[in-house]
Amino acid sequence: QFVHFFLPQNAIVESQSSCGTGNTSHPLLVLGFGAGHSLSLNFSEAADTYQAEELVFSYNLSDATLFHNSTAAGMKRVSHKTIFQAHMGTKYRCVNSKQVNMKNVNVTFSNVTLEAYLTNGTFSMN
Repeated sequence: QFVHFFLPQNAIVESQSSCGTGNTSHPLLVLGFGAGHSLSLNFSEAADTYQAEELVFSYNLSDATLFHNSTAAGMKRVSHKTIFQAHMGTKYRCVNSKQVNMKNVNVTFSNVTLEAYLTNGTFSMN
């Protein structure tokens, strides 16, 4: 059975999110919602580009709010490598839908603006 839902407006930035620390870790954005669900993006940089190196979606099949007729229970995790890349000093903007297919899960990005490694803490004009 298929379940379709939007990332809720009340999703929160989880505490495991980070801005990265020097060369020891990459920036990580983790959005949490519902009964233990999360969507995370791990960023990396190389030369003059940055990329969303990995998208990870963790979901709880025991959550009857989203998975009404689930015959399975517990947490599941799916991931996909390299979602998008952009030049440093530019923002990535997805107006049309971009679908990422993973095992048993499809994530669709639409009307999203992202930028990693911000200068002065603000989005680039580019």
